[in-house]
Amino acid sequence: MDEVLTGLAETGYGAVEFCLEHPEASREKLFQARELGLEVSAVSYHGKNDHSKTRMNMGKRVIELAETCSVRTAVFGSPLTGEPEFSLQAQTLYTLCLEAGVKPCWETEPDTVLDSLEDFQRLIVPLGPDAGLNLDAGHLHLQGNLRRGTIGSLGSRIHHVHLEGMQKGEHRHLLPGSGDMNWEELAEGLRIAQFRGPLIIDLFELPADWISYISYAKEVLCRIIGCYLL
Repeated sequence: MDEVLTGLAETGYGAVEFCLEHPEASREKLFQARELGLEVSAVSYHGKNDHSKTRMNMGKRVIELAETCSVRTAVFGSPLTGEPEFSLQAQTLYTLCLEAGVKPCWETEPDTVLDSLEDFQRLIVPLGPDAGLNLDAGHLHLQGNLRRGTIGSLGSRIHHVHLEGMQKGEHRHLLPGSGDMNWEELAEGLRIAQFRGPLIIDLFELPADWISYISYAKEVLCRIIGCYLL
């Protein structure tokens, strides 16, 4: 993680999402990120393949770390199956977040319990007015929901944003600008929703020369979306 945080700072990134899936994630590393000039946009945990007890324990750890380190946002995912149990856990995590002064949000992802925005509206919105969305642009694109009106209507429910390129019909996180996403629709939707938080690039399958890769990703993203958000 030392190498990752230093690389992000040196390539000009301004923020990082602190994912507890990383084995070295800790309070000390979070403060190290800040010392390097990186804003911590959120503490997160997805664990879609994990046992429900593990998911609950990790969810509580997310909230604890966010509270003790004054991180405003907690990001959660959903499991592959088990909607009733997920709903109960989401209610518990929502309550714990409110008690800790942390904004909770959940990410929709194809083939999980929160498969789409429709599932978000059905399972998360009823938790309360502070239940938010981690808007993953590629996932919305796969579901046909990357439209300015749809995104704009979410308004203050958008607590956190993931960006990547995506090709319709293939769930693979690509460099921004790759695939067939409509970035103008996305940017206009975020403008309508009045989202002002960091834009987190969500990439996997990094090459050996990952420093050049993430530097290029930032450069491309600024070029293709910056003109719409000015």
